[in-house]
Amino acid sequence: MKNLFLFNRGKYFHLQYFDEFESKKKRVSTGCTTKSEAIKFLIEFEKKLESNTELLPKSLADFSIEYVNFIRQNLSRKYLEDVEITFRQLGEFVGNILLKNISTELIEDFIIESSKKSKFTAKHHYNNLRSAFNKAINWGYLEINPMKKITPPKIPVNNPLFLNETEFKLILSNEQNDTLRNVYLFAFHTGMRLGEIVNAKWNQVSLSERIIRVANTEDFTTKGKKERVVPINGTLFNMLQSRIPKIISLQKTDLIFTKNGFKFNGDYISRKFKKTLISSGINPKIHFHDLRHSFASNLVKKGVSIFIIKELLGHRDIKTTQIYSHLSIDSLKDAVKVLES
Repeated sequence: MKNLFLFNRGKYFHLQYFDEFESKKKRVSTGCTTKSEAIKFLIEFEKKLESNTELLPKSLADFSIEYVNFIRQNLSRKYLEDVEITFRQLGEFVGNILLKNISTELIEDFIIESSKKSKFTAKHHYNNLRSAFNKAINWGYLEINPMKKITPPKIPVNNPLFLNETEFKLILSNEQNDTLRNVYLFAFHTGMRLGEIVNAKWNQVSLSERIIRVANTEDFTTKGKKERVVPINGTLFNMLQSRIPKIISLQKTDLIFTKNGFKFNGDYISRKFKKTLISSGINPKIHFHDLRHSFASNLVKKGVSIFIIKELLGHRDIKTTQIYSHLSIDSLKDAVKVLES
């Protein structure tokens, strides 16, 4: 193996070399974003060449480690945890076999077995593995994605749960903590995800323009890495403006919402919301994430276009937003009932 050289491809530096044993060129991602780090990788790689150490991840376990590290650097923590579960369960099902020996039949058996326990979990596994094996092809570890001929599991589509304005006001009135009350208000009027809210910073807010920029930062990446702008309505404007004098002397960070000056834990907010929800006598099946559904659902019921809501929520595909379309039909039915005498 020889003729090593580095080249920049997108965000990362890659290493290309000629494999004399297989008589072909190969590429491997260094996982490095700077040239100096990539050169260190190249030096270590050359040492492995000299000692005839196995260079490329041949096993499922080796590949999963490299792929999980890639996800950790580029995508959300929630997605990372989801991917880790998928690879752990796949490893338990097939063992630590060679990556090239993972066949369509083997993965199909894994998906079918997962579906027996939960169709939702099976669909997550399908999506995670399809993306992972596509990356394996890009990295030169596979030539064909074994997921290519597998039909994705069909899962039942349930209409999202949501709160109407009366129910939401009841929750606010029963929440004793002023900051948590403002977090709930923020979620209800922006449709932002919990991860986006706890990581939102004041420099993303423009009260003069009345907008919030949901952006990717060094320590947080939005779902799908898609950035968007959410307008600030009157209710939200008044809340944000009232918070500024309170946080100037206390704030140890530029985050909009903190607990004693430190970043909120998302699970903590979810638990507190659920406790207040139950004490308010509202459907206990509702979770904090349903404030996002409430934002979208209430807009649909007031006649806002599904396409506009798609942009506000940051969905990549309109099909995701169409889970709210049934509400539009219900509104049309209510309108027609006015004709009844």
